[in-house]
Amino acid sequence: MAENKQRQENTSPVEDLNEMMKVRREKMESFREMGVAPFGHRYEVTDYAADIKNENEHLEGEEEGSEVHIAGRLMAIRGHGKASFCTLNDRTGNIQVYFKIDVLGEKKYKEQFRKLDIGDIVGIRGIVFKTHRGEVTVRVEDFDLLSKSLRPLPEKFHGLQDVDIRYRQRYLDLIMNQDVRETFRQRTKIINSIRSYLDERGYLEVETPVLSTIAGGAAARPFITHHNALDIDLYLRIATELNLKRLIVGGLDRVYEIGRIFRNEGMDVRHNPEFTSIEFYQAFADYTDMMNLTEGIVVNAAKTALGTSVINYQGVEIDLSKVRRISMNDAVKEATGKDFLTCQTVEEARRMADEIGVPYEERHGIGGILNQAFEEKVEETLMQPTFITGHPTEISPLAKRNAEDPRITDRFEFFIYGRELANGFTELNDPVDQRARFEDQLRQREAGDDEAHGMDEDFVMALEYGLPPTGGVGIGIDRLVMLLTDAASIRDVLLFPTMKPLHAPDRQERLEEKPEKIDFSQVEIEPLYEDYIDFDTFCQCDFRAVKVKDCVAVKKSKKLLQFTLDDGTGTDRTILSGIHAFYEPEALIGKTLVAIVNLPPRAMMGIDSCGMLISAVHKEAGEEKLHLLMLDPHIPAGAKMC
Repeated sequence: MAENKQRQENTSPVEDLNEMMKVRREKMESFREMGVAPFGHRYEVTDYAADIKNENEHLEGEEEGSEVHIAGRLMAIRGHGKASFCTLNDRTGNIQVYFKIDVLGEKKYKEQFRKLDIGDIVGIRGIVFKTHRGEVTVRVEDFDLLSKSLRPLPEKFHGLQDVDIRYRQRYLDLIMNQDVRETFRQRTKIINSIRSYLDERGYLEVETPVLSTIAGGAAARPFITHHNALDIDLYLRIATELNLKRLIVGGLDRVYEIGRIFRNEGMDVRHNPEFTSIEFYQAFADYTDMMNLTEGIVVNAAKTALGTSVINYQGVEIDLSKVRRISMNDAVKEATGKDFLTCQTVEEARRMADEIGVPYEERHGIGGILNQAFEEKVEETLMQPTFITGHPTEISPLAKRNAEDPRITDRFEFFIYGRELANGFTELNDPVDQRARFEDQLRQREAGDDEAHGMDEDFVMALEYGLPPTGGVGIGIDRLVMLLTDAASIRDVLLFPTMKPLHAPDRQERLEEKPEKIDFSQVEIEPLYEDYIDFDTFCQCDFRAVKVKDCVAVKKSKKLLQFTLDDGTGTDRTILSGIHAFYEPEALIGKTLVAIVNLPPRAMMGIDSCGMLISAVHKEAGEEKLHLLMLDPHIPAGAKMC
């Protein structure tokens, strides 16, 4: 007895799972031997759980309802000898079903019902009645096995340890959590409400290419693929804007597209590499018309999905029908007292930014610094619906200049809960100005902005044929669904969010699997320093092994990654490094790196960076290459380099 108990205690969860799966497979074979297909065929479903309960709530005493035909998954089995109560789940929810030996017959009850498991899918013909406890129940007159579940369902499906499983195995999440199913039903309602709202106003839904020879319409890093037959590189679209405006040129004067967008950037609670957006464009309109449309779309979606325009998101009550409109410069002035549009020179704007602790880059002009001030001091405070207008021309290459002040554009961004939900313009329709804006974007790209626009000659040509005055908007569908379903993460509103594969080999493992033939013939390295430093000075640099506990992209920066490091002291160390062009943050978590840890803190984008990570840098065929030095993971955090 004691030996059996010890054996049970030593059984691993994997062994338990394997044993349960073995038993289920044996039951499957038993059904086959009885001539019962364990994976059945079509079943005529005429009734659903929610409807049955609603329509039979009036039943009393021995009164019975009608015969029903339902199908679903068994979520619980409670046996009582010759009778058993089970919970069946279908698309509308749960209902209790009652299996009784006197009704089914001894043979079917003992040989088939008792071989059913939680998770099996069955079809049931039965009579509705109410139990003594007042629960609407279906008494099973007959049943068919429709699909034998060969894996047991999770016993518990909540808690942080299961979040990863929920996203990776969404089918399990949907089986176990009714709330998750409801979220995705709401998503469909929201999208349908947007379609209806625009269709009723004469808009035409269109489809434009996902693959393009130019990545345009937004400031973002694209995914690149290769077309073998044409032997050309293609980009997955980062926006639908330019093609939709080509259609406006062609005379389709109200168009929209709901589609998938792809951006090769970092992932966090608001960003997924592929996401859904809607862009819509209207000829002979301007940005004020588009603000009105945007407001209408959002309020209509809320009322369609929730029945009200007052929502609660993450504990904050938000009235979507009460929208404020304010210019970017006025919003910054209201928050900081600084009026950046009074600046005549970049130096003036930099001084203002320094006075209020706003970081900026060398490439930023007055408009860029104003935008930095907005992002640092205002954006996250905009909890209630707010349209921000008057964006600087410098950061709005596709928007029309304001007629009264050419430094700003006729553009808006719509913010709720401190997050951008929509972006709209009076579209730039001057081909000469558009070409100049593209050329300015090319200069910004050469200055290090790898998300700046490239030149699109065909789009400029389209404008030369004549684009009517046009208003346009882009709305993030996923963010709108997050808002209206109170979802904290974008992964909660995407059925299959992008996830790093389990057990995927990292770059080093791939190199070890297949040794790469390395060609150093085009490598350029910096000349070695000719000046010596004394040995004592060098020894003062404290090089240590550090373990990456976390790594994220720095908000508002295209280059910086923020590392949270274990340096062996027991206190987390933060170091920022401008290597985002070479590494995605999630790929570096868990790595062992080398850092100088006794440098004074240096503020970067408002964050103190306490040290420096060591990389190897060279040029190859004129292109800069960087490799972060990674150590054997057996080296402990804090080990001194010598």
